[in-house]
Amino acid sequence: MSDKPTYEELEHLVEALRTKADSADEFYKSLFENSHTIKLIIDPENGQIIDANIAACKYYGYGREQLKDMKITDINTLSPAQVNEEMQNVKLEKRNFFLFRHRLANGEIKDVEVFSGPIIFSDRKVLYSIIHDITERKLLESEKEKLIARLEKALDEIKSLKGILPICSSCKNIRDDKGYWQQIETYIRDHSDAEFSHSLCPDCAKRLYPELNLSDED
Repeated sequence: MSDKPTYEELEHLVEALRTKADSADEFYKSLFENSHTIKLIIDPENGQIIDANIAACKYYGYGREQLKDMKITDINTLSPAQVNEEMQNVKLEKRNFFLFRHRLANGEIKDVEVFSGPIIFSDRKVLYSIIHDITERKLLESEKEKLIARLEKALDEIKSLKGILPICSSCKNIRDDKGYWQQIETYIRDHSDAEFSHSLCPDCAKRLYPELNLSDED
């Protein structure tokens, strides 16, 4: 009896392989190509972009073939040496999370966080990177930090006005913490956001200018 497969067996084997290939292709399209998350496949040896999904093309502003002709150093604002070092860290599984700045086709710079790890693709080890835009989040964090700084400054100014202040019972000048006497207006202006304008209260107006017959209603 011959051990060679029959024509029918070969036909079934080919069909099974074709089905498996179609299934793998559909899985690849579902997991990578059609994902709404920005994804790139990168060669860790030279930084060449092997593949980019639809979301990556929309985000970066390049066509798929354009991206596949580019290297990640064309996008990442770090120096080529720094990018290469980080790719090797991913390849050796020393790191898998990064905060980078990426350049879009229109020249705009975006803050991104990148999750990257090595996978086997077409019989070679490559880097599978998932990118999230965090530009808006970084702006909000920056605004939050500025607000906190302003509040802390205001709190310090408020604290500087607390406590007992030596004030002259005659001229009303204030002695500061360095021992110098200042006008009360100057002291408060220097230790707060208050500004002064000068006028006369009714009592002083009557005392200084009695001939004007100023009243409280004037």
